[in-house]
Amino acid sequence: MKSIKDDLSKQLLEQKNSGNLHNKKVLKTCKEIAQNFADLENGIAVLSDLYKNKSYIYSGKIAEELNIFKKDQVQEIESIWEEELFGKLNSDDVMQKYLLELHFFQFIKTVPIEERKDFCVISKLRMNDKTAEKSLLHKMFYFSNEYEDVELALCLYNFDFSLTPQYEGAIINTATGNIIKQNEKESSFFLSTREKEILKMLQEGKQSKEIAQLLFISINTVSRHRQNILEKMKVNNTAEACTIATKLKWI
Repeated sequence: MKSIKDDLSKQLLEQKNSGNLHNKKVLKTCKEIAQNFADLENGIAVLSDLYKNKSYIYSGKIAEELNIFKKDQVQEIESIWEEELFGKLNSDDVMQKYLLELHFFQFIKTVPIEERKDFCVISKLRMNDKTAEKSLLHKMFYFSNEYEDVELALCLYNFDFSLTPQYEGAIINTATGNIIKQNEKESSFFLSTREKEILKMLQEGKQSKEIAQLLFISINTVSRHRQNILEKMKVNNTAEACTIATKLKWI
């Protein structure tokens, strides 16, 4: 999970035009949205400034129920990650949330700036305390500036009325209702059938030469698949890929 989060952090915080380029009107509007959400839905809104690596947190009554963000209803933290909240969530779900947000960031760069506000990530996140019998609904929006950098991220959390037995997430177009990408444990969106097959063999301790012989392919083809796996999963080595893929039940 660390490497996926680190890769997402790197992409968010090290954009090419980084600096103080905020459209103050957009920042003010987002703060108002965050405050209204916390007041109306008793939720938690986290507005992250990706240039300054800081967040504004607006807490409704849900924060009292979760026993977090107790200092003030509105507070600032020196990070784009609301770790105090993540500590209450299922760690595997948080990992999948990071993966989906990484793909969302890559996708949003292909969308015209004027249409980007129509897209968001929606995730259903289980609590790490199984006795709590609660789950959270999370929505995240990116806001871009004239330089096409994503400078603000707005995350909205409230209680989900239906308990989910596993992580659910999707990138959607809120204007049309179209699902751009849906997270599924057995989806081949991240890994192809062949890549899963090779990763499973690597997990079992097989070497590239042995895998090539078993699958009747060349060592170069095995090496190419291994490299594709690392690039898709944003990890540094196959051992880490095996660990994550196992947790997500891809293999």
